Amino acid sequence: MNTVTIAAAWLNGNVTNDPVDRQSSAAVDLGSSTDHPFGLELGLGLGELAERCGQSERTIRYYQAERLLSKPTKRGRDAVYTVKHVERLALIAELRDRGMSLHTIRELVSRENPARTVSEWLGVDATLSAPWSDDRARTLSHEELVATVAARAANHPGLIGELRERGFVRSSPNGSWLVPSPALLDHALRLREAGIDIAISARMRDLLRRRLARAVDDTVSLIVQRVGEGFAGNASAEEVATAVGALRPIAREMSSVILAQEVERALAHLVETRQRVGS
Repeated sequence: MNTVTIAAAWLNGNVTNDPVDRQSSAAVDLGSSTDHPFGLELGLGLGELAERCGQSERTIRYYQAERLLSKPTKRGRDAVYTVKHVERLALIAELRDRGMSLHTIRELVSRENPARTVSEWLGVDATLSAPWSDDRARTLSHEELVATVAARAANHPGLIGELRERGFVRSSPNGSWLVPSPALLDHALRLREAGIDIAISARMRDLLRRRLARAVDDTVSLIVQRVGEGFAGNASAEEVATAVGALRPIAREMSSVILAQEVERALAHLVETRQRVGS
């Protein structure tokens, strides 16, 4: 069951008996009793809820403390969980598998009309998750990889092995090669032509990815917060998607300009430092 399916079931006040297929959480078993439309005739204790939903008791208590999950009802001295708790745990698991933080999920489900809010999010999910780059992993035959490398390096004994060691290509048991990023492979080969070895290119790649990942996380958070305070404000999900979409065509240009400016600054500082040392 995917995110849209489980969310739609939740929105309609119904759920299917299909297992929830995910990597990070177990399937939700709603039972098979025909006496209750959801297969839950009476109620569940905490341990039963945890087992049925594939969550630990500690996690369930944490969700309650974070206002993601309502408190159980009471039957005498016993705490009783109902189908609504099962549905909510399934929804949380699906949205987490989709990459949402607990903070965002709490804001989605705590609105005055949570069903509409989640529905809006799912409606613009494709917009927000659309690829920002045409650079996609490719599988090449050994001959194709040799030709790709030869186009940039006429004499290249051991170069493919070095590219594999540095993560630019990955070998497959059937003799083919996976190229995670054809663009980065091409950049590494071009830098090698300019006298910068593959090991340095790999270090540059990893350094830039680490630093840019943090900057991008902060930038996206800033955009979302500015538009709608993370869905807790007045902006709709569509407005958030529009704002993030507006960032798409200029993000690469902004990054390139800033990177060029910073390289210029660093090189100027290097020249200035060497001049002071030499004087």
